[in-house]
Amino acid sequence: MKSLADALRDPTWIIGDGASGTALMAAGIDPAALPLVPLRQPDTLMNLHLQYLEAGARLLETQTFSANGSKLAALGLEADVVLLHRRAAQIARHARDIFGEPAWIVGSIGPLAQPVASPVMESLTHEEAVDYYRPVVAGLLAGGVDGFIVETMSDIPTVLAAVEAIREESLLPIIVSFAFSPEGATRYGLTPEQAIEAMGQLPGGPPQLVGANCGSGPAPLLDAVIRMAPRAKDLQIPLAAFPNAGQPAMVANHVHYPASPHYVATMAPALAEAGCRVIGGCCGTTAAHIQAIAQTLQHMPVLPQVRTWNVEDEHAANETMGSEGAPEGIRQLFGKRFVVSVELDPPRGVNPHRVLEAARTVWEAGADAINIGDSPMARVRLSALATARLIAEQLPVETILHFTTRDRNLMGLQSDLLGAHALGIRNVLALTGDPPGIGDYAHATAVYDINSIGLVKVLAGFNQGQDASGQKIGGHTAFDIGVGVNPTAEDLDHEVLRLQQKLEAGAGFIMSQPIYAKEQLERFLDRFGPLPVPLLLGVMPLVSYRQALYLHNEVPGITIGTEILAQFEHVQDGTALGIDMACALLDDLESVIQGVYLVPSFNRVEPLLPLIAYIRQKFSTKKRS
Repeated sequence: MKSLADALRDPTWIIGDGASGTALMAAGIDPAALPLVPLRQPDTLMNLHLQYLEAGARLLETQTFSANGSKLAALGLEADVVLLHRRAAQIARHARDIFGEPAWIVGSIGPLAQPVASPVMESLTHEEAVDYYRPVVAGLLAGGVDGFIVETMSDIPTVLAAVEAIREESLLPIIVSFAFSPEGATRYGLTPEQAIEAMGQLPGGPPQLVGANCGSGPAPLLDAVIRMAPRAKDLQIPLAAFPNAGQPAMVANHVHYPASPHYVATMAPALAEAGCRVIGGCCGTTAAHIQAIAQTLQHMPVLPQVRTWNVEDEHAANETMGSEGAPEGIRQLFGKRFVVSVELDPPRGVNPHRVLEAARTVWEAGADAINIGDSPMARVRLSALATARLIAEQLPVETILHFTTRDRNLMGLQSDLLGAHALGIRNVLALTGDPPGIGDYAHATAVYDINSIGLVKVLAGFNQGQDASGQKIGGHTAFDIGVGVNPTAEDLDHEVLRLQQKLEAGAGFIMSQPIYAKEQLERFLDRFGPLPVPLLLGVMPLVSYRQALYLHNEVPGITIGTEILAQFEHVQDGTALGIDMACALLDDLESVIQGVYLVPSFNRVEPLLPLIAYIRQKFSTKKRS
């Protein structure tokens, strides 16, 4: 999936989502508790995101509009602001994973409880405002947003504080949206002309989009957009529009928004013609409004559709994967080239399009293999086996199936493994699996009839023509058996012992947990000795200081040294630094590894492409024994 920055540069239309607050209140949530929904009712929020995706939205806003510390205090609420925003972003990403199509998540940043630097009203200083916004930005980045929307703004000083807090930490795209009344100005008297002029002079450059939301119904909002359009065109700033479903009124003790989906949608072509690149909805709009907008704009250029698998694709894939090109097992590559494998997680739902698109992207960039997680972190995902098969049907690339003993008894796991072999899967990474207690189904029962060592023995037995009980299986499988190792384990003697047992059981290659310093692997090898089988080194390039802190403190098996953390602490966008560190790590360890196992941050493969290109340029001509 392309980045949001690239998508916004394309001459295409992106449909935004609709209201979250009014929709959640309609679902029975207390208005005073709306900022805490990501922590208290995550499933309700995720289902709302899914409704908008199914209606046609491809830009989702996090439920964080009033979640800054200033607003929470004014509402009498308390919460960990960083955690609240991280969870909101994760819930939106979860919904996107379930939906399976390309979509982008933008972190919603609303006004503070007071204006900023006002000459006539009690207000916050610029420094105080930036301090309120910093944890907001930190949480959204930790949750993996693709960009930010600074929305429902009424004054320029608040915009300046929010944008400064964002740009201190990130180079991701920013949308700034103002709320204009039907009279044509914000609550502090800012006109559309003044707003767009100020955005053209924003320190650090204008935002990627400027627009209008809330404040009024579709017709007054269209008027505000038209007033911004000439100067926006001069400044080459695309516009965005998120109208309310009309002016609200109290009907039978309930807030009622009168504009129907059909009426709101009739304004969409005019908004598009005025220069709006993103069109969605605000207060009172529902999934029906978004669906009507999407249908109205369908005759205009739309986002490219992800390639859909069908019978014709299967035939084409089979033609590509003829007898000469069909994958035969990853060990055929060792000794011929430096192997590059990329980890992809299956989707959270039934739609595999996004993971298939990612697989094609990394294969075209030069990846030799794609390894597929088996519901990692004990969270429910599409079957890893089904995902591996779908990828193999479309691409002549090796797939490495992660296979855990957590969810299957001894009989079931043997049946699935035999089925995998019948479907052409040859590479299996034998894992015990994360316990259910850390995932979505803490009450689920783990099986663990055997551990990863026992699973290696089962696979090796299949290769010898018999099952776990010694019964003949009518032939010999040809599994290439991989195992994991954690070079940074606290109990290094235990980790060494387990790897020895895995190798004795029949393992043919090793994949390590991600490491960040050559000393981490050297320390393990000093204790273990030379490895008798190929090693794929785990590498997960860091992208930010917040991500590094999260991985170091909350993800089992990953250790990031203080020296590396210090290098990221004051870097605005750490993507390039993370890639440089990964390249240097591979340079340092090239003599003891036979390949690399790349793990993308937030399931985004595009940042890995420069690293794959570097590997292919430097290592592809080098043979490994």
